[in-house]
Amino acid sequence: MYYDLHTHILPAVDDGAKSFDDTVEMARVAASDGTEVILATPHRKDVTRDHSVEHVEMLVAEINKYLTGQSIGVKMVLGMENHLDIDLPEEFSAGRALRMNGTRYALVELPFFGHPNFVNDVLFQIQIQGITPILAHPERIESIQNNPSQLAEFVERGMLSQITGGSITGHFGGGVKKFTHSLLKRGLVHIIASDCHFPKGPRSPLLTPSFEAAAQIVGRERAMRMVVDTPKAVLEDQVVATERPMSEPSERVWWKFW
Repeated sequence: MYYDLHTHILPAVDDGAKSFDDTVEMARVAASDGTEVILATPHRKDVTRDHSVEHVEMLVAEINKYLTGQSIGVKMVLGMENHLDIDLPEEFSAGRALRMNGTRYALVELPFFGHPNFVNDVLFQIQIQGITPILAHPERIESIQNNPSQLAEFVERGMLSQITGGSITGHFGGGVKKFTHSLLKRGLVHIIASDCHFPKGPRSPLLTPSFEAAAQIVGRERAMRMVVDTPKAVLEDQVVATERPMSEPSERVWWKFW
């Protein structure tokens, strides 16, 4: 049922799964929760510095073969969490930055702190390449917390946003929880993903708790689109129609939590 588009499930590649056994256990947990497809999104810098694109492609093929042999009902496809820096457009051109399952979409992580003056230009250069950025966990990004209208501008420019499930349920603190709920109400969330790092605990692949929490805020139909319809369309390289974001509430946001 679910399509999880942000996971750190590949073994010993980044700060996620430490071993092949961890990867398999994470896949079992995801499958038991109803996830059908997992997009592996290792950090670009970890892949290019310590491994290679060929290495992670090989891992995905090996993992899928093992999961099939063990009758674990989840399929893995490959993407990457691409930290936004000045070199990112060139990295896409060179094939060192990966799109999501080879589609027009790419998971892009804005700088956690500050707002470097090259951010808007780099996003524009990526879009010129025919890539649609999907912004990773904007609810945990300082510049978005300080200026939510910036996210609305990105969405109006054709980008999508992906929040972490744990942000809805309070794993990153009450401030992030409240801010995430505000983004959901404003129509600034398109995808909910686990951003899982471990088989158990709050960074596990479970999506049902965050889906249920989102459904309480935006209704089950809209919440279902965030974990099924939209991520499925992304992986199938389909156009995703978005609604115009709602106006920002009058009260100012003062919290900063990551």
